[in-house]
Parts: sequence; C-alpha cells; structure tokens
Amino acid sequence: MGRVRVGIGIVVWALVAAGVAGAQVPRSARLMKDSGNDFLSARRYADAIDCYLHALKLFPGFGEAHYNLGVAFYKGYRAYGLARHHFERYLDLEPGAPDRDEVLRLIDVLSQREQPLPAQPGVVVAVVAGRLLVSGGGWAAVGDRIEVARPGADPCACLLAAYVYPHAVLTQRVYDADVLELLEAGLVVVGHEGGS
Repeated sequence: MGRVRVGIGIVVWALVAAGVAGAQVPRSARLMKDSGNDFLSARRYADAIDCYLHALKLFPGFGEAHYNLGVAFYKGYRAYGLARHHFERYLDLEPGAPDRDEVLRLIDVLSQREQPLPAQPGVVVAVVAGRLLVSGGGWAAVGDRIEVARPGADPCACLLAAYVYPHAVLTQRVYDADVLELLEAGLVVVGHEGGS
C-alpha cells in the first residue's frame, strides 16, 4: 500500500502509506500499482513497469504510479530520462508531496546522467524492459502501430506505442524471444499507422 521510495543513495526503502490523492484513484488502478510494487520488491522490473503503465492507462493522474515507474526505470534499467520524466510527473500531480525536496535532488542527479536523445525522430535509442524507446514524441500516439527495421532492410517487428513522452515513444513489451533478439538500438521506424 503506497509508493516505493528511492533516495539519492540509490537505495529502495520501505513502502509508505498512500497520500490523500490516493483516495480518488479507482480501485483497479490501485490494485495494478500494488501488483507493480510486489514485482518491484521482487526485482522483476519489467513486470513492475507493465503494472505501473497499466495503472496509468486506467488513471493517468496517478502520482504514486508515476513515482514507482520512475523507480523501476531507474533501478532496473538505469533509464535516467524515463525515470526523470516520471518523477517530474509525480511532483506535478502531487505538488505538496512530503518528499518533494528529495525527489527534486534525485531529478537533478538523473538529469546529469541522462544521455540526450537523437534529434531525428523515429530512431530506436534503446531496448528497455522488452520495449523499444524511440526518439521523438510528437509523431506518434498511444495505440499507433510502429514498424521498425535496420536501415535499408525489411521490417523486423511491428509494435504498438504504449506511452508517449515529450521527446520519445515507448512501445508495448515484446515477449517473443526470437523477436527480442532482433531488437536493438539503431533500428529505425519504417512504417507508422495511427491507432483505431
């Protein structure tokens, strides 16, 4: 019950009681967040990320889910930019958070470690938790189909956009081991179709 905490020293500590904003969160979103916390505690970061993203799909204004998603991206994958985004969203949604100063310090640390994304949209930057992180955020929407390939080659995968950041797109998670072997940084988007 609550959010998982991370300090500047990169140590995850105890679960804390939910904030006042949690009372407005639908039960289904809270249950997904709680499942994510269980996965996060077990260091099953990809599964935790799935749960937190689903909780945000159910209730986009869920500050604790953003916070915990930041922890999962940070602890599990050192995805500093993604973690930073979710910690910032947490503070936007919960401006009076009691850990505001600590989170602001963590955001500063993450900003210093973050690598800039390519200016060109549609370049696969990384594979994070079985998902592609693709540069540029304004060209796709959640649910859009995205085909990727090595430059000059036929498409090797078609995935759905799962979360759109200001400067990047995160795709759905890939479970097929054969497809995962094909996915790597440097792939490019060769097809894009709006979702229905």
